Amino acid sequence: MTLIASYSWPALAQDQDDEAFLGTIVIQAINDGGEGVSDVEAANSAGARVPVDPGALPRSVTILPRELFEAQGARTMEEAVAYSPGIATETFGQDNRYDEYILRGFEAQIGGTYRDGMPLRTFDWAAWRTEPFGLESVNILRGPTSDLYGTNQPGGLINGVTKRPQFSFGGTVQTTVTNEGGTEIGLDVTGPLSDAVAYRFVGLLNRSGTVYDEVDTGRTYLAPSLTFAPTDATTLTVYGQYQKDDIGDTYVLVPQYGSLLPNPTGQFGPGTYTGNPDTNTVESTQNYLGYELDHRLSSSWSLMSRLRVSENDWNNETEFPAAFVNLNSVLGLPGAQPEAIDTAIMTKFDVDQDLRQRSADNALRYRFETGQTRGQMAFGLDYFDLDSDTAFGYGYRGERNLLTGAITNFLAASVPAELPAERRTELDQVGLYATGHMEIDDRFIVSGGVRHDRVSFKQRGFTTGLSGVLNFDTAVEQSANSVNVGFGYRVTPDLMAYGSLARSFDLPPGGTTSSGAALDLESAKSAELGLKFTAADGNTGFNAALFQITKNDVAFDDPSTTAPLVFTQVGQVRTRGVELEMTHDFQNGFSLFGSMTYVDGEITRDASFAGNRPARAPELSAALFLQYEVPQVDGLSFGVGARYTGSRFSDIGNELEVASVTLFDASVSYKVNDWQISLSGRNLANREYIGFCGDAFFSLPPAGNPLNQFSGSCVYGAGREIALSVQRTF
Repeated sequence: MTLIASYSWPALAQDQDDEAFLGTIVIQAINDGGEGVSDVEAANSAGARVPVDPGALPRSVTILPRELFEAQGARTMEEAVAYSPGIATETFGQDNRYDEYILRGFEAQIGGTYRDGMPLRTFDWAAWRTEPFGLESVNILRGPTSDLYGTNQPGGLINGVTKRPQFSFGGTVQTTVTNEGGTEIGLDVTGPLSDAVAYRFVGLLNRSGTVYDEVDTGRTYLAPSLTFAPTDATTLTVYGQYQKDDIGDTYVLVPQYGSLLPNPTGQFGPGTYTGNPDTNTVESTQNYLGYELDHRLSSSWSLMSRLRVSENDWNNETEFPAAFVNLNSVLGLPGAQPEAIDTAIMTKFDVDQDLRQRSADNALRYRFETGQTRGQMAFGLDYFDLDSDTAFGYGYRGERNLLTGAITNFLAASVPAELPAERRTELDQVGLYATGHMEIDDRFIVSGGVRHDRVSFKQRGFTTGLSGVLNFDTAVEQSANSVNVGFGYRVTPDLMAYGSLARSFDLPPGGTTSSGAALDLESAKSAELGLKFTAADGNTGFNAALFQITKNDVAFDDPSTTAPLVFTQVGQVRTRGVELEMTHDFQNGFSLFGSMTYVDGEITRDASFAGNRPARAPELSAALFLQYEVPQVDGLSFGVGARYTGSRFSDIGNELEVASVTLFDASVSYKVNDWQISLSGRNLANREYIGFCGDAFFSLPPAGNPLNQFSGSCVYGAGREIALSVQRTF
């Protein structure tokens, strides 16, 4: 499914007085149907490796222009995609460490984060977080993508398209304040240095408090780039990025008894901070450096080459509750109530990780037209490698009274104070691909690709658990073939019916089984049927898709242990469902963007969990955003939105179910001349809801201690967020 969205490349200073803020901008044909789009622009969009109107692709794609997610008040990648079909966000509740989402029932944050059509894969803890202010658009490709990019979850991927230099001068400066005492300033400026050289600089600096008085957060983002275009046939862009995140420990656990369940001691609300305020550092420094080369060899052939080197330094020094207890019950005092939770058994958790990634992609594109047949093909070789060095550890730090903050050490003899671990990870993927798109007689469409990958995945190191030291040295070296074949038929010029079949593969998460053995590659098959409608006047777009995905050897957190990075692989998971998406401009100032997703997920083959639903994946989700541009007051617009996420289980055992929730958002914006002021709010009603629940990190000794059934934790979802922005365009 495709949101028909504008995706042009004019300067920022373009005259937009005749364009509606949301309606006319969103309801437009992308890239004029792919005409005039360079190979690099097509590759960066992630929906295809050749320039194609996504409305003509027989696969599910949503393009979110910057204007749309800014109108919705989105300030993170999770918020930017929250209204889109097929997606569930906040899979672990409020967690500023990661951009987390599920696509078609499968978690995608580990391998499904892309920037400009190249992967940014998370291993261990070092995650790649995306700053929306640096983006031109967000592209969501649902369903298997291995034919394009190799290893990937079959639910899809989310790709950020970076702002690039323009050859006419323009820019934006904006300031923002938030309800948590946050302040932010952003600058985006582009223009020519000569007839052949253009520049762009995007920078952002913010600092803010959080819902927790004990935690602050901040970001520094710098993204310079230069484009050299000596002729109409050649364009070279060189770019860099520096992003420093002082995240703080915002993933805060509270007792299940006192949040999800009643607690005689009292309830622990969303502002309850259970960590150690003196040890709550989470920091990440991301650096990119790369180039993009586009060269037209002839009227039919062109060359595209890209390279990016990335590094992520991740530092984590925190103390959090490993289990929640009633202390009198632990001490065996008479009359104690185990469910009257009043104490957290604390553990330190330190991570020092250096993650390095390199991506390269080189391709030849061939454009052809013969009689009633026209199309494009790309033949390429891409390479991805990753190496990571991680040292981490955890251990007992006493009992913390949740009511007074007092620290005791009653369990010092039962729980180790230091459980160190080290891990070295190496990944290499080399892929050879051929992909293309062909239209016959303006009626029939054939699209798809084939790909062959060689993957080498090695891990070595040790972990220390309560039962001893586990050494591991694993290697997986395997080849994989992927394919996606799609067919489309234009029932009318406005309506296309399509179907596709795909075969894909994915690497398991970085980790091992409980015995230290390597995890197997995961494989999947998918089928999809859909309809895409775009009205001739461009005012209405409607898309629907039916899909089924069957994935084998699926890795989940091993429920038999609380040790980190230990997984179990279930036999098979099947998800099937329907996605609906609609955009419409009523031509009276009102326009809307809506979506609905139903996913029937089931573990279909496993000795322990067959018949259960996959973890953290809701069956039903829906969203609607309505924009009103006031005809009587030029430049004034209002937006209201609602997001519904259905109930979901936190684990594959389906023992903990999180209730459904509906959240409401709103915005108002006024633009006059080159100035714009915007006020936006998310979760305006400040709805309190649980986003995730899980078992205790430590089990209380001895084995089988009945108090363990009361010791679990939950995480609240994000509360009310309000932001006021003033923007000046020049």
